[in-house]
Amino acid sequence: MLIYSKEIREQIKARIKLAALQVPMAMTIIQVGDEGPSTAYINGVKNFARDVSVVIDILHLPADIGLDELLYHIEALNLDPRITGIMIQKPLPAHINDNLIVHAMDYRKEVEGIHPFNMGKLLTKEPGVRPATPKAVIRMLKDHNINIDGENVTIVGRSSILGGPLAVMMIAENATVTTCHTHTRDLAQETKRADILVAALGKMNFITADMVKEGGVIIDAGINFDAEGKIHGDVHPDAKAKARFASAVPGGVGGITVAELFDNLRMLAEESANSD
Repeated sequence: MLIYSKEIREQIKARIKLAALQVPMAMTIIQVGDEGPSTAYINGVKNFARDVSVVIDILHLPADIGLDELLYHIEALNLDPRITGIMIQKPLPAHINDNLIVHAMDYRKEVEGIHPFNMGKLLTKEPGVRPATPKAVIRMLKDHNINIDGENVTIVGRSSILGGPLAVMMIAENATVTTCHTHTRDLAQETKRADILVAALGKMNFITADMVKEGGVIIDAGINFDAEGKIHGDVHPDAKAKARFASAVPGGVGGITVAELFDNLRMLAEESANSD
């Protein structure tokens, strides 16, 4: 059975729209260059912002911008009292150090939950913003009454914005977690053991039917574009057909991710208002 995100997204949207009437929210997205999928994602963010009446600015910078100039823009946003959230759209050009840019952001405005300070709060189980896609995965499972406690969860992918933090969040939900990556010796053996399989590796239809358990749960967090521009997940449709529940692509995790980004913005705006 394929599961979708529309209802969950609309619930979050209603909450954000109500909060925006009570607390000022404004976010700036820094986009460096014109990478196609990045523009598509930003358009989705802009559409969501319009629906919830939140101010969004796009700071579109040239792909050949120097590091010092980019840092200057970030510091200006850090100091701007009107801005309650800052997001760096990735990927950045190869000559820009991603980690340096993330470190430069004020953690009190960093909406994706990837600043080291915010990651530290995740590890110590303190309240705070969490990376948006892992939040979306957890919410999709819970809102469909899929049990996590005690389940064997296998995550394929260990990125700092998805697989890594999701593993920590799943452990906090009392799951037994296995994280797989390019050095995993027998990937299929690990994925077939999973009660809940999360695919987050960025390879179209990589997870095939022979790699999954019959009657398991599959969360496909992959976003891949074919030659015709159509979106596909990391999990082959035949594999999803074996699952008790499997998230759709498109219309699954991605739809909630944007909503969770704005939920983070809401949290940061409320924290800022309460500290004034």
